[in-house]
Amino acid sequence: MNWLDKAIAWVSPETGLRRMRARRAGELIRLAYEGARTDRRTGGWITTGNSANAEIAVALSKLRERSRDLIRNNAYAARAVAEVVGNAIGTGITAQARSGEPEVDAQVNAAWAQWMDECDADGQLDFYGLQALVARTVFESGECLVRLRQRRPSDGLAIPLQIQVLEPEHLPVTLNRLADNGNVIRAGIEFDRLGRRVAYHLYRSHPEDGLLAPMSGGGGMETVRVPAAEIVHLFRPLRPGQIRGEPWLARALVK
Repeated sequence: MNWLDKAIAWVSPETGLRRMRARRAGELIRLAYEGARTDRRTGGWITTGNSANAEIAVALSKLRERSRDLIRNNAYAARAVAEVVGNAIGTGITAQARSGEPEVDAQVNAAWAQWMDECDADGQLDFYGLQALVARTVFESGECLVRLRQRRPSDGLAIPLQIQVLEPEHLPVTLNRLADNGNVIRAGIEFDRLGRRVAYHLYRSHPEDGLLAPMSGGGGMETVRVPAAEIVHLFRPLRPGQIRGEPWLARALVK
């Protein structure tokens, strides 16, 4: 019993007794779990009760940088990402029309085959290559943004739709505010009053491109609001309510 407990017990014995009972109950709970004890082994163990989003917000940028550096320079990390992508994607995941009408299936499959070669908005990869790129980005950076870009019929594509793969830096984790329409923006993602994702606020260019792609004109460090229906946000949630992903190497970086 410390001096405060003694003073309270002197003024109000009943209140003092309740405090003693509550403290004793807490001590019994801690003693029942070895991991909750404070002793020589756990004295320096610093913990927090923060949510997943609060923890990720302060650590995400550094985790990404170190994860990418490790994959560039460490053979084990490079092998790990190659194995994950190889096992998850392989030579590519495809689709086949099965309407039951051979002529319709043939037309759909032909259009699909042509679109797979034209689907990359950057004009570098086919559909299989984009799958591998997305899987690698999720492993390396913890998340990946896929934007569906509608095209004009005059663009001459088999299907007027292309896929743009974006690194997660396009979605600012530090953007947290109340939107003009009353929605809430958390880590760059806009939620309505029911907690549904309604939009993503994206940088037009990668914020760290520097002189290679200066952000000027209509870009700058301002963001553009993109409806959530046009964005596929891929990450592996590890806790309830988590809205941003963490690199898969986060637990192995120090080792």
